[in-house]
Amino acid sequence: MATVLRDLEAIRDENLQLLAVTDNDIRQIKKWGEQRELIFARLRAASLQLSTQERAIATSLVKEIVEQDAVICARLQQHQANLSRKRAVAAKMRQALTASEGCHSFVLLRRVA
Repeated sequence: MATVLRDLEAIRDENLQLLAVTDNDIRQIKKWGEQRELIFARLRAASLQLSTQERAIATSLVKEIVEQDAVICARLQQHQANLSRKRAVAAKMRQALTASEGCHSFVLLRRVA
């Protein structure tokens, strides 16, 4: 099997591993991105001479990867939105605490959050 097919299968497998995880582990996402970059760099440098059968397999793998990437990107965008909301709540809490000058009313903190 051509190296390009093994590389595409590796990308697909990494995608599947990332999709199987329910939480967004930053280390795993970073590793996923680094692996993809290495593989795509290798693919760009390679001469891609594939047989008709290999080309069909490669096309199928690329289609699968693109579909997985769409799901992963949507998940990452949702995670980013969640983090942005949490950051905004933390900023409101900080402002409320600063404005209260030491009066840390639990009711106030609940209303801000």
